[in-house]
Amino acid sequence: MARDPHSSQAQAPEQGLEVIPGGARDVPTVSAGGRRLSEIEGVVVAPAVVQADHRGALMEAVNFDHPFWEEPVVYAYVFTVAPGRIKGWGMHKRQADRYVALAGRLRVVLYDGRPDSPTFQQFAEFYFADESPGFLRIPPGVWHADQNVGEVPCRVINFPTRPYDRDAPDKYRIDPASGEIPFDFTLRDG
Repeated sequence: MARDPHSSQAQAPEQGLEVIPGGARDVPTVSAGGRRLSEIEGVVVAPAVVQADHRGALMEAVNFDHPFWEEPVVYAYVFTVAPGRIKGWGMHKRQADRYVALAGRLRVVLYDGRPDSPTFQQFAEFYFADESPGFLRIPPGVWHADQNVGEVPCRVINFPTRPYDRDAPDKYRIDPASGEIPFDFTLRDG
């Protein structure tokens, strides 16, 4: 009698299948509902919703109905990252950054520098592109580096939760090449 290829009995059990080399299993990056999982406490990431038709496209930059915007908008600026360049490491002690990644291929690397955080010294990486713009909230005490992994400038609007203080900037920096934060920015295929 022939076996039904669609029955559960026809499927090899995952644990019992021997494969050489074994490889490393991927860690989950999205929830069952399709939401991106963050590996750092307090980080919020959300995809942008883009409406497109034959005339062009529209993307909401600020929608106060979304929980991403729980804190008031008090200041905003646009920054770019040139192709092949890294801006970082940067960190704030009193403000959160709220990125709206609009254009280019941007890799944002986060490092949790908060000793009291359950994710202390952990890294998280987020990617944005023309075809996948999005929102990223970076809490105070989390180091961040923005890397352009494309061939055109990246463009980001930041809506920090505090206005810029010209007399006492809430900005701390570490050279990404110093090794003080142990991260290799090399991009690998695989």
